[in-house]
Amino acid sequence: MSVVGSALIEFPKPLAEITDFNRPFFAALKAHQFLVPRCRTCGDYSWIPYPACRSCQSLDLNWTPVSGEATLYTFSVVHRGPGAFGADVPYVVAMGELVEQPRPCLVIANLIGAAPDTLHIGQQLRMAYEDRPGEHSTGYHWVTAPS
Repeated sequence: MSVVGSALIEFPKPLAEITDFNRPFFAALKAHQFLVPRCRTCGDYSWIPYPACRSCQSLDLNWTPVSGEATLYTFSVVHRGPGAFGADVPYVVAMGELVEQPRPCLVIANLIGAAPDTLHIGQQLRMAYEDRPGEHSTGYHWVTAPS
């Protein structure tokens, strides 16, 4: 687990809406833990939070902690960000494939702390957390993991 710091000023970007369904996910982020829905019927992990299993359509899901370890599945370098994201360009939006299986579980997040020209598909990633005390929330990012 990595913590990339705390935002000491007001966070200028939109924050996700917390609902009864996704509340366990956001509560776990505050504890620097990453949860994904896991199907109690077939055992598959899913992302993004959705009320039914993506594999078997069962509604019997359980929020389950995962390691936060992943491999870089694909990424895009953003050179023109909208609104408050414009100050961050260039930035990397990455899709990481969690090590948890049987079904590949792909999570999208910004990848921080690495120059875009150093990235390659298959690179090891891990989840990192950013506390936002002024917003009473915690965000998540990918960071590269040592090989």
